[in-house]
Amino acid sequence: MGSESVRKAKEDIGKSFLAYPLWMALGWQDIKQRYRRSALGPFWITLSLGVTVAMMGVLYSKLFHQEIRTYLPYLATGMVVWTMISSFINESATVFIQSEGIIKQIPMPFGIHILRMLWRNVIIFCHNMVVVFVVMLLFKTDPGWKILLFPLAIGLLVLNGYWVGILLGILGTRFRDIVQVVNSVVQILFFLTPVMWMASSIHHQVWILECNPLFHVFNIVRNGLMGGEVPLRSWGVVFLMTLVGWGVAFRMLVRYRARIAYWL
Repeated sequence: MGSESVRKAKEDIGKSFLAYPLWMALGWQDIKQRYRRSALGPFWITLSLGVTVAMMGVLYSKLFHQEIRTYLPYLATGMVVWTMISSFINESATVFIQSEGIIKQIPMPFGIHILRMLWRNVIIFCHNMVVVFVVMLLFKTDPGWKILLFPLAIGLLVLNGYWVGILLGILGTRFRDIVQVVNSVVQILFFLTPVMWMASSIHHQVWILECNPLFHVFNIVRNGLMGGEVPLRSWGVVFLMTLVGWGVAFRMLVRYRARIAYWL
């Protein structure tokens, strides 16, 4: 890796974060465009999610033999977090492809397109959190002081979303089949991750779950919000995943940054 390529990659990341007025405006514009002429706007997603959580909560609490006052907050949190994670992953594969017109016409850091995508999904996440707060109030879920860990967990999740955006964005631009592969993998991960079901249900084989990084992400986010046990191992795994992911993504950006526009 040449020193010039490394310098340009660092500048790309640094300038993209500093250009927050731009990517925040673009992300907000995406939301407005998507729900143009809609009475409820992005709250349609919230309403749909709320109905889904209510129906699935009643059904699966019976199937899994769980008390609904415990299971429904668990399910609501899982669905809201999963919606954001899956959106990060799926949209990362097309993040540069969707911005082809801008990339070819206006010189700007590639990181701006990733941050635009992340910000758009964070806005939707904030809308969906209404469902979680309503359920928590309804069943009087008290997270206690551990609620302070929730913003940190979400911050780590978004930080991981950035390197995923770089990695899958480059791969998806170079190899267009990556988009279908990513969509299929995300669907499989949904069933392998304790979104709807509880990790305790597999008893002594929880170690199998620990091979799934998303299990640890859910641990730190969900337990912080619901006041569960603070999983130090999960925090360590997520921190390690962040460091390794950023290292790999940065190398990809250094090597292929100059080729992205030519692959579009």
